[in-house]
Amino acid sequence: MVHQSSRRRPRLKLLHTSDVHLGAYDSLQGDGGERGEEIRAGFRRVIDLGLAEDVDMMLIAGDFFDNARVHPDTLEFAAREIARLGRATVIVPGNHDHVGPGSVYDRLDLTSIASELRIMRAVEGETAAFNDLDVEVWGRSHTEQLPDFQPFADAPPRGDAAWQLGIAHGHYIHPLARIHNSFHIREHHFVAAERDYVALGHWEKMTRVAAGEHGVAAYSGAPDSLSGINGGHVMIVDLMETGEVRLTGVPLTEGAPRIEHDDLPLLLGLPL
Repeated sequence: MVHQSSRRRPRLKLLHTSDVHLGAYDSLQGDGGERGEEIRAGFRRVIDLGLAEDVDMMLIAGDFFDNARVHPDTLEFAAREIARLGRATVIVPGNHDHVGPGSVYDRLDLTSIASELRIMRAVEGETAAFNDLDVEVWGRSHTEQLPDFQPFADAPPRGDAAWQLGIAHGHYIHPLARIHNSFHIREHHFVAAERDYVALGHWEKMTRVAAGEHGVAAYSGAPDSLSGINGGHVMIVDLMETGEVRLTGVPLTEGAPRIEHDDLPLLLGLPL
């Protein structure tokens, strides 16, 4: 259900993406070949869309980089593109680009190029505050060292900002889910956290997921799918003055139709 509130809030527009997997085809020489350039081109289109839509913030929900061995030019490309957008940006690392020992994020200070970027590194979770937008974003990073990592469990209470957002990388547990050892995200995590919107990553499929009566949570889909299935999407998130949250799935293929909020698939959670 779309979240509604009597409190007036600043109207904002978010760009939500995940699973970009930059550098998936990099070699020691840095030449990712045709497929590598397609991955980069997908992220360029994400940034182009953000500029065309005049978004206020970008959320990248994990696996921005494919691995810790990507070529240095890939790191610089990523930072330059985020800087080109020039908007507040939050990255929560995923399982491919974790923040444990040997993290890709330790190789280059991306914020030295993209000054408005915030990378979440705390395994216990942390809040990024953007006072000019009246927004707080909470997320928890993955270190590749916890066998039972739950990205959104035990989130702290809502903060003081008008808009309370979450960002997480993991598996939403639903009736047909394969129960992996880690990365579990459950509907009751969203209910307890009371966030207005939670940006999810780890799946290439673009879908909303059940998040309680008042919450909205969704997977954005990947800009370019490594598997060749379900790729080529991002999510535009409209935060309305009334507290309403509206989603629009935007294909990155020119001429393809947008998918409005009520037409996005909705995946129900697994009952406790």
